[in-house]
Amino acid sequence: MEFNAQNYQTIKQSCLQKQDITFYVPKEFTCFANDEAPVSWKAYPPASLTNEAYAQIFAYAGDDARGTLTKLELAIHLDGGRILYRKKDDEYIDLQVNF
Repeated sequence: MEFNAQNYQTIKQSCLQKQDITFYVPKEFTCFANDEAPVSWKAYPPASLTNEAYAQIFAYAGDDARGTLTKLELAIHLDGGRILYRKKDDEYIDLQVNF
């Protein structure tokens, strides 16, 4: 399933209900925009930030697709989830969310 406006509510609901889900996103929306993503699943932990710092990220992440993905990733981590990443192809990254 692609991370886009049509599928966002389905992805978000799965995460809110703590259901495992796999989806893919354009590479430029991720931290791998200028780097190579791993070829096999790899978890990247969130930064150790204070609650105030997380609040600032939520406030300033923006409402575009990249900002929406950033907020979703932070919410998953704060809710006890884990996100694994891997290269899908040269343009997309697979994300696997586990609770």
